[in-house]
Amino acid sequence: MKSAILVLLGILILSSCATRGKMTGLYEGMTKAEVIRVAGDPDGYQRSGEYEVLLYVDRSSGTRSLFGTSYRDVVDYSVILKDDHVVEYGPGRAHQRGDAQSPFVRIPSR
Repeated sequence: MKSAILVLLGILILSSCATRGKMTGLYEGMTKAEVIRVAGDPDGYQRSGEYEVLLYVDRSSGTRSLFGTSYRDVVDYSVILKDDHVVEYGPGRAHQRGDAQSPFVRIPSR
């Protein structure tokens, strides 16, 4: 009985560390074509000079809460590319800023 509980607890901990759906398999240095092959077509797009942002909206299927109402879990992901290669990615939206160093900054979701 104790070993079954430990196994279930281990699975729960490991599954909570996993990256969500579309973003699994992304890494810095990937090309835009590789990102689209892994994550699919972006839901949004921005460009400024040599920088480009691909916006993905990950919508999980409706689930039931403890009170019987259903809800949808929606998370925004941004992939920032420079010269066609990933320099940053993760949850949150990318916003344009006036800095000459990088025209985009990723604001993580709360």
